[in-house]
Amino acid sequence: MKGNMLKVIPALLVILFTLLISLPALAAGLSAGSASADITPEPNEKLPSFGYLPRGSKPMKGVHDRLYCDTLVLADGQAQLAIATCDMTMITPEFRNKILAGLTAEGFNTNNVLITASHTHSGPGSMINNPIFNILFGRYNDKYTQRAADAVVAAIREAKNGMKPSTLWLAQGRLEDVVRNRRDPARSYDYVKTRRFKDTYDPKNPKNDTDPVLTVMRFDGEDGKPMAILYHFAMHGTVLGSDNWEFSADWIGAARKKLQAAYPGAGVLYFNGAEGDQAPTMLYDQNTDWQYVEIIGGKVADGVIGLMDKAAAVNTAPIRSAQITRPMEPTGTVAGYKLGKSLLRRWLPDMTLMGVRIGDIGLMCCPVEMVNAVGITINDGARVQGVKYPLVVGLANVYRFYTAAPEDWEEGGMEVDGTVFGITEAAVIVGEQQMLMRRLFAN
Repeated sequence: MKGNMLKVIPALLVILFTLLISLPALAAGLSAGSASADITPEPNEKLPSFGYLPRGSKPMKGVHDRLYCDTLVLADGQAQLAIATCDMTMITPEFRNKILAGLTAEGFNTNNVLITASHTHSGPGSMINNPIFNILFGRYNDKYTQRAADAVVAAIREAKNGMKPSTLWLAQGRLEDVVRNRRDPARSYDYVKTRRFKDTYDPKNPKNDTDPVLTVMRFDGEDGKPMAILYHFAMHGTVLGSDNWEFSADWIGAARKKLQAAYPGAGVLYFNGAEGDQAPTMLYDQNTDWQYVEIIGGKVADGVIGLMDKAAAVNTAPIRSAQITRPMEPTGTVAGYKLGKSLLRRWLPDMTLMGVRIGDIGLMCCPVEMVNAVGITINDGARVQGVKYPLVVGLANVYRFYTAAPEDWEEGGMEVDGTVFGITEAAVIVGEQQMLMRRLFAN
């Protein structure tokens, strides 16, 4: 008996050794988890909304549809990444810092947490402790900012704790005539009152470039069903105007509702892109703003649904992410207001950019509303660095207003007035993002 055992032990050791060396390979597969947080302001908080100056600091009067922050946590056995997409106009430093502080024990930090705003103009305000914002959009509300941040932290923890083996599928298509370029030379777009286009808009005008590409990322569980859907499309959340006094996720909320009905149990996340000059196609017809919320949100959701079964598996390894901060020199003007360079140096001293690699996908995360021409240029540069699927993610992590293209400065306009760091800002972002992609995609 003893002799037989001695013969068996080497065989057992071989089997054990084989299992041990295979563990890293098993751990290297993609794991994903998703969870959602309700961040809707309560009536007693009397919160105003960012988005439109005419509403100023007056509190919103109600809630039309709930606001959410949808989260996704990814890991590949060596690195992890937390993504949070929020029904907000912008991500403020105060909000982001509170989230990061709450996630320290989870192994997250400024380099692997990506927080983005959908850019609904009917989202919560009073989340930035800045004298100008305090005057224009209401005093900073630390209680709500902390409550919303705590909810997001809890959702990210839930997503991380619920991670399971996952497969990522990706598809891209086009949504025609859902979005138009609001910098139309014919001045067909009404920026302030109606946010609608006149019949003079010419889609064939080369200056009216748009980005109709819809990208869908589908994270499937082991049962083959989607556990999370992350889609990317560049368009303002301005279907609802300054005469709306109810909190709403705008068209993004309508799209989410339709997608959740089609895929029960799946998290739905939305990345906005280079939407600085991209406006929803709203015409002078019989549709009200609320009807357009459903129409446009429904069209986007239908586009996502149409791509779900067309998605193909993509490489998801490795997961890498990095953030850089570059000092910048402001022009002294922001959103058309001449505030002076010394003042803006204190409030807006730098540009924070983030790069994320998920296998073949490169996310170029920028804290601005960049015009489409700049977004196209960034994507072109990323492809040179070997990025198969480059995606510009706008309104990421903090907020630095607009980024206009150099050629836009001859005509001026809202996007130019909101470019805090001047005519060279676009070139800095393009160059820095190309270097980030080179760094993350180096073998």
